Amino acid sequence: MLSIYFHRPLLILLALGFVSGVPFLLTLSTLSFWLTEIRVSKSIIGLFMLASLPYSLKFLWSPFIDSFSIPYLTKFFSRRKSWSLLAQAGILISIMALGLSNPAKNLYLTGIFAFLVSFFAATQDIITDTYRIELLHEKSTGAGAAMESIGFRLGMLTSGAGTLYLAACLGWSAAYCVTALTGTLGVLAILMLKDPPLENTKQEIKAKTKQPLNLLNSFYQTYSNSWKHLLKKPYFPYLLMFIFCFKMGDTVLNSMSTPFLYELGFSKIEYANISKFFGISMMVSGGLIGGILIHQLGITQTLVMCATLQTLSCLMFMIQAQVGHVLSALIITIAVESFCSGLCSTAFIAYLSKFCKSPFTASQFTLLYSVGSLSRVLISTGSGWVADTYGWMILFFLSSLFSIPILYLVVKIKHQQRHPSITPSHQKNK
Repeated sequence: MLSIYFHRPLLILLALGFVSGVPFLLTLSTLSFWLTEIRVSKSIIGLFMLASLPYSLKFLWSPFIDSFSIPYLTKFFSRRKSWSLLAQAGILISIMALGLSNPAKNLYLTGIFAFLVSFFAATQDIITDTYRIELLHEKSTGAGAAMESIGFRLGMLTSGAGTLYLAACLGWSAAYCVTALTGTLGVLAILMLKDPPLENTKQEIKAKTKQPLNLLNSFYQTYSNSWKHLLKKPYFPYLLMFIFCFKMGDTVLNSMSTPFLYELGFSKIEYANISKFFGISMMVSGGLIGGILIHQLGITQTLVMCATLQTLSCLMFMIQAQVGHVLSALIITIAVESFCSGLCSTAFIAYLSKFCKSPFTASQFTLLYSVGSLSRVLISTGSGWVADTYGWMILFFLSSLFSIPILYLVVKIKHQQRHPSITPSHQKNK
């Protein structure tokens, strides 16, 4: 079963996923640990999740990656590779700037650099997802999603446990600067990757409009052509609700687990060993199992399993809140939550990829995925307040409830795909 993963494009996707995963925790749980250590309140830590807003808004500039080329750089590389190299350069510089900032003296400057890290990392995510969808056949969708997810988790391991180890020895600034250098692996992966054949989007727009392709008209047509294919589908509202609900439970656990475990008395090394190193290992296992389940059972049955496991993950954190500082309980809690997170991430990416078509792959996938990122930002900003006001038990219980609508929405979307509604215009034409 594991033989489906051993192909060159999938291994390159593993490296690109790694590059996307390195910056992610540097602006979330790792940064949260840094802020918690200097006595920043949980409410402000929750508000700091706004720095990851570019992950939710990347659909605003994804059409440009589909349609526009970077001057000068595109002469030497393809359009997609040029965007990727520019994004990776921005990731390297902004992570170093974030590490050299001092949140104890200037919290606003730290927030600005964290925002820039998220912006360039989100841009790299767009390109990675586009390559995955356009390079792989339909049967390899689950394997491709799993490899990207596993690479992402390995990047999280590097910026989670690895950065915490470095911070314990060298300090936060040096830890961030050293972690930034690991992103150079993505440059090598991009240079080795062969670009998929793409349709000439500009010529297609010009032929449809029968007008000179000026800058303003190009911007308008790029956006409208990118998204109208999805917006006109009858299942689109249900798909948006599914994405929003699917990310709820996982979002709360990812954003607030750091201050939660810190309050229970777990040290930095304990947190790195169990929550990061062991947790990321379980995420990788979950990702591999997810790709196999999608290949064997199909995406619908896999999503049903994911919804059930998300509820179990939230309930395990409720048990941890009751028992307190117990390492054996933490191992079980992290094992369940991390395995479920890896499995759900693979299923989620594979499911969204089914709705994206060339030549606007980047725009369509980013639009769908950004809905999940938006729910992550909104829930993260309010979860700190809920924890401060009502306690951890109420927060984790409310998070478990969001898995209930997922089952209904999956069935509803599948029904709409098989039996699309007949609009009044269609009836009139008939």
